[in-house]
Order: sequence, then structure tokens, then C-alpha cells
Amino acid sequence: MLLIKSVRMVDWRRSSITPYDILIEDGRIRKIDSEINLSGVPVIYGAGLTAIPGMVDAHVHLRQPGYEYKETVETATRAAAAGGVTALCAMPNVKPCPDSPENLENVRAFQRDSKIRIIQSCAINRDLDGERSDWKELLGSGARFFTNDGLPVDRVSDMVEILKFSRETGVVVGEHPEAPGMDEKIHNAEAMMICRDIFLNERIGGNLHIQHISLAESVRYLEKCRHKNIKFTVETCPHYFCEVEKGLEMGMYEVYPPLRNEEDRQAIIWALSTRLISIIASDHAPHSIEDKKLDKPARGFSGIELLFSLCYNNLVRKAIIDLERLVEFLSLSPSLLLGIEPVCFETGKRADIVLFDPDEEWCVEESAMYSKGKNTPFLGSRLKGRIKYTIASGEVIYPFGELR
Repeated sequence: MLLIKSVRMVDWRRSSITPYDILIEDGRIRKIDSEINLSGVPVIYGAGLTAIPGMVDAHVHLRQPGYEYKETVETATRAAAAGGVTALCAMPNVKPCPDSPENLENVRAFQRDSKIRIIQSCAINRDLDGERSDWKELLGSGARFFTNDGLPVDRVSDMVEILKFSRETGVVVGEHPEAPGMDEKIHNAEAMMICRDIFLNERIGGNLHIQHISLAESVRYLEKCRHKNIKFTVETCPHYFCEVEKGLEMGMYEVYPPLRNEEDRQAIIWALSTRLISIIASDHAPHSIEDKKLDKPARGFSGIELLFSLCYNNLVRKAIIDLERLVEFLSLSPSLLLGIEPVCFETGKRADIVLFDPDEEWCVEESAMYSKGKNTPFLGSRLKGRIKYTIASGEVIYPFGELR
């Protein structure tokens, strides 16, 4: 059992002004009341803190197996816990690639001891760009999310068939929108692939999820499609709506899709404010410092432990959206996408809970990051809103080693 005392609660349905006590038992919320008094139970005193549902990061690169020098499941999930993330979807660009039941089981073996719930995505194509994976066999092994993230689904015939498969089975198809052979810094490289996939899905009606959009052109096209009742969901990442100040080594700014201009940034903010974009994910992509210093630097940002604070500072504190909406983007919508039970403050619900201090200011420092990857352009940024406790299935998993 665990008792949280005197904490303000905010979820995707409502927020409380007065503080409440929350009693947790057997991984679930047992009771919520104005005052709960029990002896012999571990207590978190939450005065001044706000409780929100644990975050669900729909786009994470764990790197293990195959690239342990960049990240391991252990270091990534420690970073996740420090960032208030209690569940995540892992991308399939590891070695071996989860493109068969055997490889999927191999990858999952590294995740068994995780306190963070991990939904492992599977590759649409073998090794992400070969012949089609056996989707039916993978479905039988529990796969629910298919993507070649890092690469688009190149062949139209493959995209047609995986969308049909998703319509028939309920799995989700995650698309990395990039027109093959085009310079990704040319804006229509992203928008062209989105147009292709939306065109196909208008006729097929599959479960299409468009990953990490970054462009005003993409936003304009998707807004038109929204009114046609075409089935799709959209995610973006903090680095596409936060201002990124220069000053670090240039390799630290290399990411895919690349950082865009102010018009694009404002378009992404607008798309969030209107719910055209329904999910914010980190696209956590840790790299070694050596890989970032290459002549052609590795692309991607380490972001899972900064996900909430960047969103809170750049969306809620700037009054673009309220905290309830942010919880919707970070917890409710990705839960629905991944087919897991959404968390809210209600008796009987899963006790995935985050407590944060909305007023505590802190600095993003390399030495304080738990991920192996320190590759973020937000190093040196001062943020308000710090995660103080992360609770997963009723267990305090951050700070590490407390209240066990």
C-alpha cells in the first residue's frame, strides 16, 4: 500500500483546486478522499505538488539489443522514470530487428525486468526495408503496432496491404513520412509521403498513425483531410514546437525530421491547439557523443526525460493549452493508440501516477541525465515544472530506491 497526502489532481477529464489524499493498493487506486489516515503505510506528502497520470511515450528508441553503446533498456527506462513516463512504445530499429516471432521474443527478453511498461513495435518489412514481415505470425505473438520508423514504407503495394491488415485486425500502422530519394530538408519530402498515405487510407480505412510531423505544409494538408472523415492520428515532438537556441556543437542539432523554421513551428503549435495533432512523443533517439561529432553526425535527440517539462514550459506556461489538454496529449491519446488502459484519478484505475512541482526551476545538465545519450539541444535550458515522484502500478520507481 501507498498513501499520497494532500495533492492537487489533474487528469484529462478535470482538475481539482482543493487537495486530496490518494490510497493505492495492489497497483490500483483504492480510495480518493479529502483525508485518509492509516498507520504503517508509506506516505508521500504532496503539499505543493500536482498529481497527473503517468505519461505514455509513443515513440522511443531503446537501442538494445544491438546498439548498447548508445543506450540500454535499463538506462532508457531510468530516464523514462525520471521524466514521468510509465509506459512507452519501442521502435524496431534494433539488432535483431523484431520482424519475426523469434526476433520479437529475443528483443522482449531484454525488457522483462523493466518497471516501465514497454510495447514493442514490429517491422512492416524485414530489416525495415526488405520483403514483407509475416504480420499474421507477429500478431499471434502479441504485436499490435507496426512501423519501419527511421524509414518510410517505400513500396505502395506494401502500404496498401499493411493498411488492409490493420483494418481487419485492429493493429496500428506507424508511418515515418519521408519521400524516398528526396532531400529531407526540402519541405515537400515529408508532405508528399503523407499525401500518398492519406490518399490510400481514404480508400482502405486502416489504422494509420503519422509519426513526428514537423511542417506547416503537412499541417495544412492534414487539416483539409480531417474534414473528410479519413482515419488517421498524428504525433509531433517537443523540438518541433519549442524554440531551439544555438550555441552547442552543430552535431547536437541534427535530427530527423530536421529542425524547421518559425512558420513551421507556429503551424505545429496551431495544430496542437486545435487537436489536429493528438499525441506528443519524445522520439527519444540517444547517441554517443562520438557519433554526434562525426563529419556526418548521427541524427536524433535524447528526449524522454525532458518530454514533460519541455511541453509544460512551452505549451501550458505560455497558455497555449491547459494542463488537462497536455495530459490528453501525453497520456490519454497515446494510451488509446497503443491499446492500453488510460489512467485517470478514479477508484479502481491503474496507479500510474506522476507528482511534479509546477514552480520548481531547474537546469538541463548533462551530468544529471540518466540516459546514456546526452545529445539534446536543450542543454543549459532553464525549465519550470520538475518531476518529483513517478509511480508505476503502485510502486515508486522514481526517485530511485525510495519508499520500497
